[in-house]
Formats: sequence, structure tokens, C-alpha cells
Amino acid sequence: MDVSQYLEIFIDETREHLQSLNEHLLILEKEPENENTINEIFRAAHSLKGMAGTMGYKRMQRLTHDMENVFSEVRAGNMKVASDLVDVLFRGLDALEAYLANILESADEGTEDNEDIINDLNNILKAGVGGAPEEAPAAKAAASTSAVKTDTAATTDKYKFKYLKLEDHERHAIAKAGEMGLKVVGLTVYIQEYCVLKGARAFMVNRALEEHGEIIKLDPSAQDLEDEKYDFDYSAIVITKETPEALIKCAMNVSEVKEVVADYYQLSEADKVSAGSAGKEQKAKGNDFKTGKAAAAKKPASKPVVNRSVRVDIDKLDVLMNLVSELIIAKNGLISISSESELMLDSTYHEQIEYLERITTNLHESVMKTRMVPIESVVNRFPRMIRDLNKKLNKNMELYMTGEDTELDRTVIDEIGDPLMHLLRNAADHGLESNEERERLGKNPVGSIFLDAYQEGNNVVIEVRDDGGGIDVEKVKNKAVQKGSITEEQAERMTDKDVIDLLFKPSFSTSDQVSEISGRGVGLDVVKTKIEALGGEIEAKTKLGEGTDFIIRLPLTLAIIQSLMVVIGTEKYALPLGSIQTVENIQLSDIKQVQGREVINLRGSIIPIIHLNQVLDCEKQGDAEAENPEELLVTIVKKGERFAGLVVDRLLGQQEIVIKSIGKYIKYPKLISGATILGNGEVALILDVNSLV
Repeated sequence: MDVSQYLEIFIDETREHLQSLNEHLLILEKEPENENTINEIFRAAHSLKGMAGTMGYKRMQRLTHDMENVFSEVRAGNMKVASDLVDVLFRGLDALEAYLANILESADEGTEDNEDIINDLNNILKAGVGGAPEEAPAAKAAASTSAVKTDTAATTDKYKFKYLKLEDHERHAIAKAGEMGLKVVGLTVYIQEYCVLKGARAFMVNRALEEHGEIIKLDPSAQDLEDEKYDFDYSAIVITKETPEALIKCAMNVSEVKEVVADYYQLSEADKVSAGSAGKEQKAKGNDFKTGKAAAAKKPASKPVVNRSVRVDIDKLDVLMNLVSELIIAKNGLISISSESELMLDSTYHEQIEYLERITTNLHESVMKTRMVPIESVVNRFPRMIRDLNKKLNKNMELYMTGEDTELDRTVIDEIGDPLMHLLRNAADHGLESNEERERLGKNPVGSIFLDAYQEGNNVVIEVRDDGGGIDVEKVKNKAVQKGSITEEQAERMTDKDVIDLLFKPSFSTSDQVSEISGRGVGLDVVKTKIEALGGEIEAKTKLGEGTDFIIRLPLTLAIIQSLMVVIGTEKYALPLGSIQTVENIQLSDIKQVQGREVINLRGSIIPIIHLNQVLDCEKQGDAEAENPEELLVTIVKKGERFAGLVVDRLLGQQEIVIKSIGKYIKYPKLISGATILGNGEVALILDVNSLV
């Protein structure tokens, strides 16, 4: 059978198991006696081995098998967890991730055998338990085969054979197999309760069994197994040349299989007589799996567990989002017609328009929720990274994370990983002092790095902070002057905030030496560019001697937003509603000049004024100033902790808009974040508030 159809499932589940192993190994290193962690590690390794074997990835299976041997000895208490053991296991996980990367690229695991890692694992086994590594799988095989013995605990109430109702032709096939010298083996397979895709698991088990014989009976049927219309166990009868022990071992190699109970299947004397007779009533005791002396009792049927989740390709969600976007554009068109039409439209029409608006808004929210992914899927790999940096930098540090369940759009999640990793490495290398320096300063010898995520309005805020030495503003100034980025006169006039912003300039770095961690002249401009490409912003706060805090703000979605439509000159523009604080009518007499800039004092806050018609070079409307020359319409917007007042000519109202990319066809790409199609077919540009402020 072709297993390529299950490749995507294999990739997704392998990622989950590898991440689980990474996380639990970190816990095990700190808590070597934690039984729950040890059992979880063994379960993930065993599942990974079975999945790789079923898909035919032999190198991956071999490496995982040797890692599983080590985990088995740890679980049995024959080996203690030490730092050097964890190092080798992490190298094994890195090698498995490399195999997975090859499979993603070419559906093939590659040719790397990783013999050095396998040898290290075997040496650790010999040193730890005084024996060859083959002892562990032998013990495991013995434990598995014991399930078929009638005088062992394996056939207790927990795992037992199930009754099967045989048809006459099935009895005849069993009788014929006995005459031909073949063996008939009955099995009951128990799937793990947490298994997400029971149908795929049953298919993989049956495929493995068919390599050793012919399956003549399945209960439930093959179609019901494929449709997942069964609980977490099913039975099969196989005509084979193999022993029950061999079939158990074969089935147990499939991941998410909890237990397999098997034995030779024997027909009763009555069934042998009726094997070829059609329509004869079947006798109950002839339908049992015979286990020597007596048949096991029937396992009581339990309530099926309903699977409440489904994996969906992101491309399908993109198509759905595009359709919702077009629906919203069509809705805006109907609203535009109803507001501009000179015809008298009855109240029913307006009611239906309002109903359509509610439906499209709810539909948009529902689609957005299906695209939302917890940020945990990105940040859960960082504890392992900090652990490695501990050793590379010879610094004691801990990573503390909160808000991992905060959700972001999938397209944002896919892009945010690298910027966060860059900031964390910066904090570890630049931010935290050496162990000796921290002790001299009276600080905790173990440095702390914090990664916090939380939702704030229509944005998600991610903070990366540390309790290190902070940014030396004077050092940054001197470095900028040396590099020619600024003059000495400019440096004297710059505020601390302006100096810190220099760190985001291209190729600006304060590191005195190049290392594999940082100091290659990349600077933070890469981070800023990526964040702004996602429609977000980044700012830094620091206090010398106490630490640095990088704050990232990202929009919840990149496709459809609420906006305030405004008129500037003769053109219509959209301002993202999430950035707007208030809209004010400002008297011209209230505008003051400070250092050559126009500002207003709004309820105790000094806010600079930006005339958008000047920035965008828009033609003024002929009667715009004549209507009220003594007053300006100002939209107050906020970026981080900064405010600005954007002067507009007229407000059109709030509107849900669809963001369309405009590529590189505009003169001021920093001021424009995209375009949208209005209800009447006109195109309006969306202003980038971050760049304006």
C-alpha cells in the first residue's frame, strides 16, 4: 500500500514529538527523578520510532531506536541522567530534525547515518548498565510477547481478546488454512486514547500485518476503521506463516499503539462441521478467540471519543479568507449604493443590508479564529536555545516565558520566529554580564531573560527583556560618531531615545568582536525590517545597570481591518482604527511652535502636528479652508508611547476594509502600507501610522 498520502501527517506529528522531546529533556536535566517526564519522553521516542519505520525511513528509525534504548534504561532505573547524557540526546534530536528537514524538501531522509551519535549512545549504554544495548529491546520484546500467554497478566481485564462474529466463508477459509499447514492468528489492537488520527493508525497497523499474511476478518470493517467509526481498539484475523509473537512485534512498531493481544485462532468442533454450510446459525463459543484453556470475556463497549479537531492546509484558509474579502467588498458596494442612490429605498432593503453587514462581520471573525495559532508554536523552541547558549557563552542564565497561549494569525506566526530568536541571542550575548561581573555587582549570578506575550486591543505585544547591564548610551554615541553615522554636534543634541534608535540602523553593531552568536554587523535593523513588514513596530527601553526591554507590537491580522476613512485634499485615505486615539477640532490659535515644529497641548500632553496634505503633496480642496479657517480637524494617533496629530480635511466614517498589496509601484512606500477597494470601485491608500509618527 502507498503511504505517501500520510506524509503530511507524519511530518506534523514528527514535529510535535521532537518538540515534546526537547521540552521534556530540559525538564529531565533539572529533575532527573521525575517519573512523569521520563514516561512522556519514552512514549514520544517510541512513537517516533514506529512512525519512521512505518514510513520506511530506516536511518531515522535506527537513531530513534538507539535513543529509545537509553530512555528505556533511564525509565527502568538502571541509568542516571547526567549533563553529558543530555548533550548526546540533544545531538540526536538535532540529527532527527535534520532528517525531517530533508523529508520536507525531497520526501527522503537523506544519506547521513550519524554513526558518531549512535556510537556515543551505545557507549553510554555499556557504561551505564554494563551490557550491550541490545538488552533493552530484547526485554521489550519479551514484555510484548508475554501478552499472548494465558497465564500472564497481559490477558487481564485491561487487555483481552474480543468476540468476533464469523461468516460461513470466513470459517471455511480458516479451516482450509489449517489443512494447508498455515497458521491463523487473531489479534486485538489497542490504540492510545490521545491518538488524533485513529483511521491512519489502523491503516498503518493493517499494512504492516499484510506484509506477513492475509487479513480475512476485521472488526469493525475496513471502511469503519478508515472513517474512524470505532473506539480505541479493534480485532483482526490473519492467515500467516508467522507466530503471534512476530505479529505483535510488527504491530507494536506503529506509533500510538498501546498494546496488542494475540494468539492462535482455533475453530470449535461445531464450527469445523459448519465451515462449509451456508446459512447455519453460528454457535457462540465458536466465535471466540481461543487462548488454550478458555476464551476471554468480551470487552464492554465504551462510549466513543469524538475527535473535535481537524488539520487544515493554510492554503485552503487563504482561499477562504480571499473569498470573505471579496464578500466584504461587495457588501461595501451595496452600502455605498444605498447611501448615494437618489431612489427611495424602503426600510426592508436597509434591514437586509444591516443583516448582511452583521453576517459578513461574523464570518470574517470566524475565519480569522480558524487562522489564529498560539504563539507557543514559535517560542517553545527557545528554552533549548538558551540552554545551548549557557554552554557556548559560559554564562548562567534562565528564560522565563508568559503568555504562550496568546494567538496570532498564522502568516504572522511563520515570520516572527527569527526576529524573536535574534533578540533573545542579543540579550544573552550583549545584555547579560558575565558570571564574575554579576557577582561583583551584587546581582544574582544567574541572569534572567523574559519573554512575555499579551493582547492589547487589536494588537499583540511581545516583550523581550533582561536584567543585564542595559545599553550604554555614551558608548553607542561614540560608536556612531566613529562610524560616521552622526556628527559630534548631532550627538550632543540627541536624546537617549534617539541614541537607542541608532541601534536599528543598518549594519550598526556595538560588539567589539565577531562571534557565532552576534557581532557580525547585522544589528537590529533586520529585526525592525521584518517587524515593519508585518505591519508592526518595535521600540527599545533601557536603564544602565538594570537591563533592556524590546517591545514588539503586531496586528492580529494582515488581511481585513477596521479603519477610519478620511479625505485629504481631493483624495480618500484609510487610517487603521487601532492606531487612532481621538479625533479633535483644534483652534489655530492653540497651535504653538517648539524647536521649529508645530505642537498642541492636549489635556496636558504635548503632541506634534503633521499636515498630511503637505506630507502626501495633495491638492487642497477649493472650499476646504473657506468653511472654517480658524479650526483644524486633527486625528490623534499613537505609536508605542509616542503621539502625533494628523491634520485631515474631512471624515467619511468607520469602515471595514480589505488590505491589498501594492508592491513597489508607489513613490512613498514607507508612508503607505497598502490599498483597499471602496464600495463604489475607487481605490484608497492605507496610511502607515508607524512611519508617519
